[in-house]
Amino acid sequence: MKKGIFCVFVCMLMIVSTIVPVSGTVFVKRASQPTVKENIQYIEVEKIFNDLKLKLDTVTTKKEALAIFKEAVVELNKYGLLPKGMSVKQAQRLITGSFLKSELLKPFQRNNENNSGNENCLVIGITNNIYFRPYPALVMDIPILYNLVFNSSLRNITWILALPYLFRLLQPFKFGSYAYVGGRTKLVEQGNITEDNIYSSSGWVWTIGSNGFKKWNGAFYGGLYCKTTVISHDNDSVFEFWDPVGIVGFIGIDFFSGTSFIINPYNGIPQFYIGFAREVNFTYSCPWS
Repeated sequence: MKKGIFCVFVCMLMIVSTIVPVSGTVFVKRASQPTVKENIQYIEVEKIFNDLKLKLDTVTTKKEALAIFKEAVVELNKYGLLPKGMSVKQAQRLITGSFLKSELLKPFQRNNENNSGNENCLVIGITNNIYFRPYPALVMDIPILYNLVFNSSLRNITWILALPYLFRLLQPFKFGSYAYVGGRTKLVEQGNITEDNIYSSSGWVWTIGSNGFKKWNGAFYGGLYCKTTVISHDNDSVFEFWDPVGIVGFIGIDFFSGTSFIINPYNGIPQFYIGFAREVNFTYSCPWS
C-alpha cells in the first residue's frame, strides 16, 4: 500500500507542477529554507487575514461583514495571492455568492438545528491540522471502490483510481468540501494498540450566518460529527483514523493546502481559508472521549 500511495503522490506533484501552476496557493515545509517568494506570500496572506479578523470583530451587521470580505479579495489580488487566472470579481462571487443566495432563501430554509455553531455563513480562519476533503469523491464515498483502492490485494494497481480525488485535493478552489479539523490516528497490531496519536487544531475561526456571529480561538476539534476509517496494513495490523468534521459545504479558497497534505495532514502548517459554509461547528474537547 505504501508503495502505491507514494506513486500517487509523485504523479500528482508532477501533474500540479506542470499543468496547474497556481500563484500563492502551495506552501511546502521543506527541510531546507523556503524560497523568498514563498515566505513573502505566506507572510502577506497571514497579515491580510489577521487584519481582516480585527475589522470583522467590530462589525455589527451582515452587510458590513460582506463588504469587508470583498475588500479582502481586493487586498489578496494586490499581492498576487489569488489563484492564477482568477479575477477579483470571480473570487468575490465564489466566496460570497452562496451566502447571498442563502439570505434570499432564508424564509424557505429548515429550522436551525446547529445551536452551538453556525449555518449558511461566511467563514474565515487560520488553523493548522485541517484537511479540506473533496466531496463528492467516488473513490472515497463508495465502500466498494474505497476497499478496492486501499484494502484489497490489488491496491498496488488500483491506486490509480485515486488520481482524480488527489487532483481535486490539490486545488485551492473548494466546491462543497467538508473539513476534518484535528484528528486521531491509531495503529493496532495483532490486537494491541502500538501507536495512538491525537492532534488538535490551533488557530481561529470567525463566522457570521443564521446564528449571528460565532467565533472560536485556541485549540479545538471539528464539532459536527466524527468520521472513522479503517485501512488494512497487512493480515495482522490495521490503521484507524478518527476525523472530526468541523465544516460542511465549504465553497471558497483554501490557501497553502495541497502539497502540505502530501507530506502529512497533521504537519502543523497553518492554512488560510475564506468563503461560505453550509454548516460550521467546533468543540474544545476530544469528540471521541
